Amino acid sequence: MAFSLPPKKNPARKDELDRPWVAGDSIPAGDAVHKDSDSGWALWNEASQVHERKFMPTAPMTAPGKLSTENPAWAATQPAGMQQRPGPIPKSQPLFTLESAMLVARRNNRVCPRPERWNELSKLLPPRKTLRGSQQPPVPITGPAWGATPALTKRLCFREQIEWAESQGVLENVVAFMQTMSEAEWLHMGED
Repeated sequence: MAFSLPPKKNPARKDELDRPWVAGDSIPAGDAVHKDSDSGWALWNEASQVHERKFMPTAPMTAPGKLSTENPAWAATQPAGMQQRPGPIPKSQPLFTLESAMLVARRNNRVCPRPERWNELSKLLPPRKTLRGSQQPPVPITGPAWGATPALTKRLCFREQIEWAESQGVLENVVAFMQTMSEAEWLHMGED
């Protein structure tokens, strides 16, 4: 059975861009208006003036600068560092953040360390002291669970360990350990 197209209507030109497109119609397009270079330049100047109106006009200096007696063409100046008192010394920033640690952990499409190295990395994670005693860090996926666990689940487990390291203040040690590992010691996406 053949499909027939609905009959084409010839609407007025002003409504043509507002009507729904039907298969077989030409793609609607606006009319291009050609203007000579003088009118184009006038439009550019008008647009520029609209933009410039957003800014206040340049104001004169409130107080005249003091000119030096040695050379009246130059005002006496002072080094910029001497004008402000030094503020408090900022606290030392951590060497690594969670984001930079995750960049190391996911470089080259890494998932997590292979089981032997993952166990070594897990030993760097201290338990969290709580009111009820201590809470152990997330355990790595090793042993029989290694073959049955998908790569994304392993990656999420490894991320939990990195977040744990950050919360316990040992992120720098964990990142330093990760940086010593060779690519062969990492599981990558698509590998078994």
